[in-house]
Amino acid sequence: MASNAKALRKPSQAGATAASPAVAMRLVPDLAWQGVKQSQMARALTQGVDGYIESLQDAIVRDTGQLIVYQLSSWFGQQYKQTDARLVKKLANSASSPGITAFRRTADYVSQIPNWDEIAKNAKSLAVVRETLNGTYDVEVKLTSDKNLKCSTCKSAIQKGTFSIEEDRQSSGGTKENWHSACWVASSLREIAKEHRAAKGALDKQSRSVRAILKSAPKSLWGSSSITNRAEYEQWLLALVDHWRKVTTVDESFHNLYEKNFLEYAEQLSDFHLTGKLSVPKARNRLSKHLGKSHVESVLESFLNSPGKVIEYTGAVDPSLSSLADSEKEEGTPVIAKIYNCNPVVFADSRDVGTHLVAGTPVLMNLSEASEQESKRIIDFASGITFALGGTIERVTPKVFMLTPPGVELQN
Repeated sequence: MASNAKALRKPSQAGATAASPAVAMRLVPDLAWQGVKQSQMARALTQGVDGYIESLQDAIVRDTGQLIVYQLSSWFGQQYKQTDARLVKKLANSASSPGITAFRRTADYVSQIPNWDEIAKNAKSLAVVRETLNGTYDVEVKLTSDKNLKCSTCKSAIQKGTFSIEEDRQSSGGTKENWHSACWVASSLREIAKEHRAAKGALDKQSRSVRAILKSAPKSLWGSSSITNRAEYEQWLLALVDHWRKVTTVDESFHNLYEKNFLEYAEQLSDFHLTGKLSVPKARNRLSKHLGKSHVESVLESFLNSPGKVIEYTGAVDPSLSSLADSEKEEGTPVIAKIYNCNPVVFADSRDVGTHLVAGTPVLMNLSEASEQESKRIIDFASGITFALGGTIERVTPKVFMLTPPGVELQN
């Protein structure tokens, strides 16, 4: 792949989905402003939140996972380069997420790494963890005898009779601190992942901005009126923002940030509409605000080349541009049925399944990477929401399920 001009091109076959890149942007109409309806562009913007923003976040998580594997192997031995992929994904998801709940998840997953019981008793190994970050402090692994001892990070009690860490920072003007062993390592991993966490968090904010502004749009701005040039598109976007400003309960001090996030994202989608390409330089610029150059390129490479989500934009159809075009279809009817492909590993990943089903999108759910216990929980959730909506669920293979919302018919 050329390093100076990376872009996502539309597939030559509109129906091909099996080998889609991270975001398979498929453009059905011609590549110019020719009577695109507001409703069509609004759908493209809405679908793009899942297809573009969330796929970029997934790439950040994958890069976080690579960073974690490297760090575990440098701390505890080269055998950790072979750490189970499902556990790495859990660690990466939690380490790249903010808040104390995410921290506790990271600590829980740390305690699941191979030979953890031995590592947790090894003062030398645990001291190396901290040396890579903050310099050397005196570290002692102790068998806890004080029932009132609490962890300095998670603030929960350290159980009497378990191993904990006492870190003496008095030589640098600090104090003695006590930690769960898993919290100690989790804190270090999260420190290493802080730039990735910031990049993913910035995309979370952009996603919230886009969803909020689109959700508030009145029918008068989401109708059949045509957009015939970029100037009209920009006017329409500003009208959406102005309406949102009038009705939102978001503090006024954040309004400009919401507008900036929304317009930046909308420009990406319009670039694709006009050129058939997704502007990688703009994605690179956004990531560069938080990540170093090597990680920016690693995230983009993962974003462009891994299977994932699909944005489908169905506008005014020119039959010569799509093998799926049907002359008997009414004007404005989408000619491609999109399917959301997902590979949930833990129960928290099933949120996406529900979101897409409620939105009327069929879901192909692959549980090959999930444990048996997590698979059961995910299937229970997916079955429940599918039946509640009046849809259907079908087992394609022992680990793959097709979830179809009501009113949708799948062919071939």
